[in-house]
Amino acid sequence: MKSIACFAALAFSLSAANALAQQTPAAAQPASGTSQGAPGTPPGAPERREIPNDEIPRGQTVMERPRPDYDPLGIRLGGFLLYPTFGVRQLYTSNVYSTERNTIDDFVTIAEPSVDLRSNWNNHSLTFHADAAIGRYWNETNENFEDFNIAAAGRLDITSLTQVFASLGYRWLHEERSSPDDVGGKKPTEYSITSASIGVQQRFNRLNFRVDGIIDRYNFRDTTAFGGGKIDQDDRDRDHLLLKLRGGYEFTPLREVYFLANFNKRNYDQARDNAGFERDSYGVEVAAGLRYDLTGITFIDFFLGWSAQDYDDRRLKTARGVSGGLSLSWNVTALTTITGKISREIEETTVNNSSAYFATKAEVRVDHELLRNLILTGYLSYQHDDFAGVSRDDDYFRVGANGRYLFNRNFSTEAGYSFRTRQSNLANNDFDEHLIMLRLVGRM
Repeated sequence: MKSIACFAALAFSLSAANALAQQTPAAAQPASGTSQGAPGTPPGAPERREIPNDEIPRGQTVMERPRPDYDPLGIRLGGFLLYPTFGVRQLYTSNVYSTERNTIDDFVTIAEPSVDLRSNWNNHSLTFHADAAIGRYWNETNENFEDFNIAAAGRLDITSLTQVFASLGYRWLHEERSSPDDVGGKKPTEYSITSASIGVQQRFNRLNFRVDGIIDRYNFRDTTAFGGGKIDQDDRDRDHLLLKLRGGYEFTPLREVYFLANFNKRNYDQARDNAGFERDSYGVEVAAGLRYDLTGITFIDFFLGWSAQDYDDRRLKTARGVSGGLSLSWNVTALTTITGKISREIEETTVNNSSAYFATKAEVRVDHELLRNLILTGYLSYQHDDFAGVSRDDDYFRVGANGRYLFNRNFSTEAGYSFRTRQSNLANNDFDEHLIMLRLVGRM
């Protein structure tokens, strides 16, 4: 395990050396097709990236932009391209169990293999994806985890105006210690989500309509209590059924008004949970929205509506209220993007006496391309959870920064720091956590 950490540290050192090499004067390190620097640039200063505004596709952010010199080429397999990736992430956390007092810190090494297989056809589309995160704590070994995800998705182009979509997926995950539903077991709760979806989209000139049917099957595994014995979690097993309707009118390219209508049904395997509540429910969300290209460099997607989730058990309070979302991207310059997101939606919970909670989230992120192969990121986020039926409100704050350096098409490294905190009106439920991250990635 420590050899992996040393290997990552060595890679980071090589990254720094390579970055310094890029900062040598142009006379000592010529590069065809690159700028020799603006007049008055001190010798040895890093080369500034300058991209004419008319070369940036509308709506494309710094993180979405192709980098032909550094993007992996993939492996051609007939009409498909295969993209294998392997990453090693080294983390330091100051608070493994997300506790207010008697905090425990530790290092965790995470192996992150993944593979994508994508069709390269003129019509139709088929993709396969698999990834895993295998974490090993250096001291708190009960927190070790093996998460993985496999998925397939396809699109059938019946005509240029009519498409059919379908997907299948299976995820094996572990519940974070900071989750309000964490049962405080000796090991994190493990659970699976099996998903399937099918959808149809139809365009009529400027009008477009889409309908999707989605089913998610949640299955929670029992865990061991600190004092011995088993913590039964079969009462959390359930099916989520969702029907999504969307209609839009694009009055000019990249400018659209639309409406949303979502209907869901949540069916638990057990008629009553271990506390005696009937948690089956049905819900609805209706909203209207606007997707708008403001200036060619600023884009906004905004919707506002109303949501409600009603439970079979009359003791569980109906969750209802305003819901919505906002997504904003602003290409401040050719090399800097500011993105912002706001959302408010109903989340399921199994907290005793509570039916659900409204999660209100906001995030601001800045991405800057300092060099062609060096991207810097800073972010700030906030989340407020308001639980229905109980007197509980949780506030989460997070701030962080990271940098990503691309050696070439096949190797990259990342380093970052973040701080997060929870402030709750529930006694002994606050926590602070510092995270330091170093990651090495190999791609083909």
